[in-house]
Amino acid sequence: MLKHFKLIIEYDGADLHGWQIQKSDRTVQGDLERILRRLCPEETISLIGSGRTDSGVHAKGQVASLSLDTKLDPVALKNALNANLQDDIRIQDCSLTDRGFHARYSATRRTYSYHIVREYSVFTRKCAWWVKYPLDLKILQTCAEIVQGEHDFSRFCKATAEVNNKICDVAESYWTEEKGHLYYTISANRFLQHMVRYLVGTMIEVGRGRYGTKGFTGMINNTCSEMTVVRAPAQGLTLLEVDYSSGGMGN
Repeated sequence: MLKHFKLIIEYDGADLHGWQIQKSDRTVQGDLERILRRLCPEETISLIGSGRTDSGVHAKGQVASLSLDTKLDPVALKNALNANLQDDIRIQDCSLTDRGFHARYSATRRTYSYHIVREYSVFTRKCAWWVKYPLDLKILQTCAEIVQGEHDFSRFCKATAEVNNKICDVAESYWTEEKGHLYYTISANRFLQHMVRYLVGTMIEVGRGRYGTKGFTGMINNTCSEMTVVRAPAQGLTLLEVDYSSGGMGN
């Protein structure tokens, strides 16, 4: 019997080369599909993720869709996967869904968080970016507010990004601080490759005083060509959740 599954996946990306399967390097999709082929050897495995996280990026709520002709129910499939996965990947939830569900194209909003620490710690070196410079949180907050709304983020993505357009609608964008830890949270209908890392890296340049908020506004509006975007390192970025509350738009 053909069943359609929705998986919610958590992973520590420190030792992984991203989501998308690769020939030689270890990835989340690669590990999962290898186990699924053992569990269902007669099946053609096609695991679809909500997005392709980069090497070193983490996830608390990555979503994947999968169709299998199997007798396994969601609980049995979840347990079988977790029993065979390494410790840095975990299936948090597995449920049945309808045939039309697509982890990528049915998504209406994705939320990412970026973690920055003010002081170096060996315990955060693989999950946060240690920024040595003094930062002005009020200025960072101003930058975050500038990011909100619908913009063409051509300046804030990989130049070779294969998409029809680079317009994204950012619903939430804000910074918070707790005991020397800074967190940037952003939610949007879609994200371009490296987009959050470019936004964070460039905002940090503003927050430390190298760039001004006026120039940052010009970069967001594509009216300023003098300033160069800066990409934050991968280890501070986490995909928090993917929302499917209403009709779908994917990237």
